[in-house]
Amino acid sequence: MSGIAIEIFQDKHVFFGLADEQLKKIAEVAEQRIYSESELICREGEKGDAMFIIETGSVDVLKGDGNGEELLLATLPHGSVFGEMSLVNVEPRSATVRAKETTVAIIVENNALAEIFNDDRELLIILLLNITRILSKRLRLTNDRLLSINS
Repeated sequence: MSGIAIEIFQDKHVFFGLADEQLKKIAEVAEQRIYSESELICREGEKGDAMFIIETGSVDVLKGDGNGEELLLATLPHGSVFGEMSLVNVEPRSATVRAKETTVAIIVENNALAEIFNDDRELLIILLLNITRILSKRLRLTNDRLLSINS
């Protein structure tokens, strides 16, 4: 067992509706990693193979501008989840994520989740529904931003 408590997962939208036993399965395959300030967590264009939960610290989400510079898209605080779209999207990562400060992250690799999904289809369905809801919300927010820019 990894020693990661299920509480880290309980209030995250991507895990809503999962029973404690299902969260325990995820906690058992999760790993904790410490990133130093400015350390690269994942790079734009790389294959997405895991999701991350920021336990402590914060990260910057950066997007290449095509001229060798990176633009800051967002700063995610502790408690945030990123990389969850790699569970449903085989496309390369759309942004670079770098630790803004010393950051502790919980990492759940897609391969480990796939093993769980083989034994627990309900867990797979709940996660996919939650990711669909997250995507829908993000799309609505993007549409609203575009409307406000064009108004």
